Amino acid sequence: MLPDKQTLRRRFLAERAAQAAQIRQEISRQIAERLLQSTFYRRAGCVFCYVSTREEIDTVPLLARMLTDGKVLCVPKCGAHGSMTARRIHTLEELQPGAFGIPEPPDTAEQVPAGRIDLIVAPALACDRVGCRLGYGGGYYDRFMEHYRAVSVALCDDSRLVDQLPTTPFDQKCRYIITERQVLHPDEE
Repeated sequence: MLPDKQTLRRRFLAERAAQAAQIRQEISRQIAERLLQSTFYRRAGCVFCYVSTREEIDTVPLLARMLTDGKVLCVPKCGAHGSMTARRIHTLEELQPGAFGIPEPPDTAEQVPAGRIDLIVAPALACDRVGCRLGYGGGYYDRFMEHYRAVSVALCDDSRLVDQLPTTPFDQKCRYIITERQVLHPDEE
């Protein structure tokens, strides 16, 4: 029997917190390199990417590179009742502390419609080999991805890639899982 999501969240959060900063940084660098080399990234004109917190796979260098690469870059803006919108940014300096202390664009940032986004980069505490991701329990990304048909990618430390996670019908699968060691495409396995 699988442990419940809350038990797994506590376990993976504790593991991540215990990881040395230099190791986290190197894992983030390798994951970013795999993403930037992917065909789905190179083909994407418009990318939606999370803004990382201190212990997540670091997306700040990725966000800067996406802007340098000329991508239309959107980041999350959290709203009421677990909603999230895609807001365009032109520089990282536009970001300011928002919901949960996570940097967000200002309210005036352009909202980008679902049909314009080609690639969604989502955070994950853990992922499984069929494309399911374990988030933080708010359901923001599941609600968001439900309305977007873009290629979805979860960034995950290879040590937190498991065979199976508990799921609900509400959970949205990611098409790709990128770790520091591999790019998984669960639909092809």
